[in-house]
Amino acid sequence: MMPIRKILLAALCLLLLLGLEYLGCFEGMNNYFYDLAFRFRGPERPLDKILIAAVDEKTLDRLGPWPLKRTCYASLLEKMKPSGIVAFDILLSEPSPFDPLLAEAMKKGPPVVLPILINEDLMIEHPARALSAFPAGHVHVERGIDGVAREVHHTLYFQGRLLPSFASMVHELAGGRSLSRGAHPPEPEDEKTIFQENLMRINYAGGPGTIPRVSVCDVVQGAYPEDHFRGRIVLVGITAMGLVDSVTTPYAETRMGMSGVEVQANIVNNLLLGNEIRVVSLAASWLIGIPVALLLYGLFFRMTEGSCLLLLIAAVMIYSLLTLLAFFVWHVWNPPAATMLSFLVLLTLAYLLKLHAAAESLGATYAAIRPHLRNAGGKDEPGYGREGIAGLLTPRGIQRQALSLHGIAHQLIFEKELSDRILLSDIFGVAVFDPDGRLMLANGDIHRLCAENEIFLNARDRFLSDLAGHVLEKEASEPAFEQWLQMGAITVFLDRPERRYLKVDVSLLPVAEKAYSLFLLTDITQVKEVELLKGQIVSIVSHELRTPMANIQGFSELLAGSLEGDLKQYAGIVLEESERLTKFVNTFLDINRLEEGRERMEKTPVSVPDLVRKARVKMQPASKGKGIELLAEVPADMAPVLLDRDVTEQVLLNLIENALKYSPPNRPVILRVAEGPDSVIIEVADKGYGIRDEDRDRIFDKFYRANVAGAETVKGSGLGLAFVKRAVEAQGGRVIVRSVFGKGSTFSLVFPRAVRPEM
Repeated sequence: MMPIRKILLAALCLLLLLGLEYLGCFEGMNNYFYDLAFRFRGPERPLDKILIAAVDEKTLDRLGPWPLKRTCYASLLEKMKPSGIVAFDILLSEPSPFDPLLAEAMKKGPPVVLPILINEDLMIEHPARALSAFPAGHVHVERGIDGVAREVHHTLYFQGRLLPSFASMVHELAGGRSLSRGAHPPEPEDEKTIFQENLMRINYAGGPGTIPRVSVCDVVQGAYPEDHFRGRIVLVGITAMGLVDSVTTPYAETRMGMSGVEVQANIVNNLLLGNEIRVVSLAASWLIGIPVALLLYGLFFRMTEGSCLLLLIAAVMIYSLLTLLAFFVWHVWNPPAATMLSFLVLLTLAYLLKLHAAAESLGATYAAIRPHLRNAGGKDEPGYGREGIAGLLTPRGIQRQALSLHGIAHQLIFEKELSDRILLSDIFGVAVFDPDGRLMLANGDIHRLCAENEIFLNARDRFLSDLAGHVLEKEASEPAFEQWLQMGAITVFLDRPERRYLKVDVSLLPVAEKAYSLFLLTDITQVKEVELLKGQIVSIVSHELRTPMANIQGFSELLAGSLEGDLKQYAGIVLEESERLTKFVNTFLDINRLEEGRERMEKTPVSVPDLVRKARVKMQPASKGKGIELLAEVPADMAPVLLDRDVTEQVLLNLIENALKYSPPNRPVILRVAEGPDSVIIEVADKGYGIRDEDRDRIFDKFYRANVAGAETVKGSGLGLAFVKRAVEAQGGRVIVRSVFGKGSTFSLVFPRAVRPEM
């Protein structure tokens, strides 16, 4: 793929993210990060000159029930004459006989600001007529989609009127510049239309209680000297439980709200300090983020998968720290969601492109090893498609790639089966000894072979002794004839006149109540060479296949977590198929190692009841998902048995999985453990579809799958039971199957007891 195509794909992804951010798709994520920034920053010290006079529970107890009489507010103003400004965040729209008294107190006292509210009926609630001459402003704050108040508009246009904000009026009276004077309201579309201008992001000093407050009751009763209020801006509002209009803020981690008067006090604090939150524009944010994202994109192609992940984490952390630094120091907020997502999207894109390159590399490897493979059935296996990255994101492309991997695996399997069947070649040599051990019959090939390799043929025991020095299996070096009978076929290696591998089958030939010794020598040199070649092929394919398969799994997991819609579904198909293929190849390789004796059993004392209980716990999610109860009937305690824990556990999991596959819902699967005189028995019993008599002898064959009515859709490779049989027998055990077609099956694992309980 040319670099220009990589750049175009990256540009397309970035344009998509830019469009989504413009449409507001990342607002929720950005709001979460914004609130988190406040909590990381912690509270800031507000201006000392700002004070809240709270109508709290104490005030209501001592000065009367709500609403308080206007005379109380008049007394409050009298006590706070030295104040610079008194702002009432209490709606005084209902007329009262005491309004003239209050108005007189307002004229004689400090400058006063009153609230205005647009109610739910879209009616403006002004202060009462007697109080209408005093400055007033609206108390509305903007709540996000999550209900958190983060912004305020300092100017509203409604019904042809300009309504400045409550806080801006306080700011103007305190000597600040006007935020709304001279503005001209636009022509409304209708009388219910509200226009908003002069947006400000609120910089909360802290959570509830950060702004100092006093009780209105204490002020009225003279608990504070006049100097306490000198030159201060006092906001009067309700904090009593049950009356307060609770406002959720970024600091409200537990959604414990803040009173409206405290919100207004924070806005006033912002205006006086000039420390409101300034939000970076969309263009400026992307001007910063795009070059960084493209730089990371270029680096992703030059690094390993693990290094790319570390780089992504480092980039996100550094960008987050810079965002927080700008927020803490300069009160500048740069919404990070889209930029951070661009890092992840470009990493995923880079992984996909590298996945494409890995697929091409695997295809080349397949082409290199194919001359060494025989094609089963005479049909060409599907090769690796080269449609590019788009081919990996379509069902057809996914299927083609999966078929290619299946093709390699099946070619490997064919080679293994072919090498095993070469054993059907003609007998090389025959020798027969009488019951006394004297040679009776031998063909010319065996005579010539023994002479060339200095092997004495005339006497059976001497023949065995000479032959034992050439035996490949160390444990088979015992020349005693009875030992050879128990071992079955023995492989020997002779190097004269040429390198040759021979299989020696020893058996008794009963004739007329006499037992003759029969030696059959088969030339398996070609078979051994094929096995060596097979081993090389297994090594190459297992190394070259597993890494791309692991990449496919990892990349598909990333896709499944980040994509949406059909693409997410396609990525899920990739993940499911790659996991199934990985399990298929690993099981095949495990069986191959068991058959070749390369799988070393690490036997340790194992508690069989604990092993069964652990397997049951692991398979509980699968059983519940199918509606099958997984029961266990195991003794509380039992003497340990020498087993390979991991291999035996995998055997149990395979049997349980098989029982769940071939059982309809609402029919239990039972795990049992029992003790025999010299053995321990583990049973997996189901009440499923059962096994036909004609299939029972073949279910342990590799790739054999019985056709069972009701289980036509059950997926499988035909390797699970093959692994069970070989793994159990490798530990000296055996597998017993009891089944009644249509009623269920029981698989019994019989292991010899190797560890006795201590006396």
